[in-house]
Amino acid sequence: MVSLRWSRGIVACVALSLLCVGCAKPQEKPQGAGATGGSSTSPAKDAKAGAHPESTRPITATADASDANATKASNVKAARARIDALGAKYTLAEGDVLTEIVIQDGSNLTADDLALFGKLSDLEKLQIFNCRTLNDEMAAKLSGLKGLTDLALTNSVINDVTVEMIVKSFPELTDLNLSSNTNMTNGVVKIISGLPHLQRLTLVQNKVNDIGAQRLSKLQELHSLDLRGNMEAGDMALEVVADLPVLTAFKHRSTAVTDAGMEYLSRNQTLESLLVQDFAITDQSGQYLAKLGKLTQLEIFRCQGFGSEGVLALKGMALNRLTLRDLPNVDDRAMEVFDDLPKLRRLYLHELATVSDNGLKHLSALKSLELLDIWTVPQMTDATVDVIATLSNLKDLSIRTTGVTDASIEKLLAMPGLRSLTFKENGSVTADAVKKFASRKWSKLDLGTADSNDSAAP
Repeated sequence: MVSLRWSRGIVACVALSLLCVGCAKPQEKPQGAGATGGSSTSPAKDAKAGAHPESTRPITATADASDANATKASNVKAARARIDALGAKYTLAEGDVLTEIVIQDGSNLTADDLALFGKLSDLEKLQIFNCRTLNDEMAAKLSGLKGLTDLALTNSVINDVTVEMIVKSFPELTDLNLSSNTNMTNGVVKIISGLPHLQRLTLVQNKVNDIGAQRLSKLQELHSLDLRGNMEAGDMALEVVADLPVLTAFKHRSTAVTDAGMEYLSRNQTLESLLVQDFAITDQSGQYLAKLGKLTQLEIFRCQGFGSEGVLALKGMALNRLTLRDLPNVDDRAMEVFDDLPKLRRLYLHELATVSDNGLKHLSALKSLELLDIWTVPQMTDATVDVIATLSNLKDLSIRTTGVTDASIEKLLAMPGLRSLTFKENGSVTADAVKKFASRKWSKLDLGTADSNDSAAP
């Protein structure tokens, strides 16, 4: 019986030994910090050695952020140096963050410059003017500027492909200037209409016509629109512009606009500023202009058929700024409009060959006038200077290419409120008389001579 029990015990021990073959051995304590192989270290040493990925993530993230900041700082430094070399301007926000770049002359820009600018992730405003080498491939290097809200690329060789990139890459754009890019087609307006937040659009000297302009209706947040030089955008374009719900400023130059277009435009009751140039309009358009109830600034430039009757229709408007330029059918009778423009502060009378002292005497009614700019009004003489001298609120005066003489000098010097004066190219005035202006302090004095200055008054 004992033998049997002993035998069974031996069998059990053998079985237990067999079951334990492959069991892990107890871990041994490593012999030092440099121990290798499968042995583990303490948690503190694991973190230092990088044995546990979980413990290394904060360190890696910190390193990545540091590298990214260094790269960003390096890009900003390189960009600033390049912008300075180009004689351009930039704006730095707090922390040396580059937010704005304005390059007026982009003629020396390279593809590498565009690639560098494209790395400036904080950039909000980028304006590159007059860069004839700028093409679609170069422009594509800017696509990563996701925070861009203000973009100008003018006088380049980009075409519709770049406009598509702009709309896709910069959906938050509020300001866009694509002037003088003559490779772009009429279809760009359809592409641009995909920018729902656009507030200011400048398309000077492009190929927009009446058909393309129909897509402007999609830009419901547009406040400012400049279509000057799109000569085929005529009456149908103005019909669309008239219904833009928040438009406050509009500039257009086109011989395709007639009185019918101005009648469409008269529906608009949000416009505050308007420039019309080279329109094929007549005096009839005066009544349509008068219907623009919010209009405060108006420039009428080289509209050959628009004459004195049209100007007189502006009486009673709440204009604070008015420009009448190169209007051959505007004569002395038109100047009577000044008798009923009580809010006028700034007046520009340019290239009015048939206006004389007889009409300009009506300037005396403009008691609130602060700026007066008269240029190429050859029939104006010293008699009009006598009228100007009565305008007590006048601060800024320009008299160029008129018929005034030396007799006007003392009258202008006697105007106590006058701070800024431009007086030149008046052929009947002698050089000695002009020198008298230098005896007085001016915020700005432009005599077209060495006696001119821009020094501030004490």
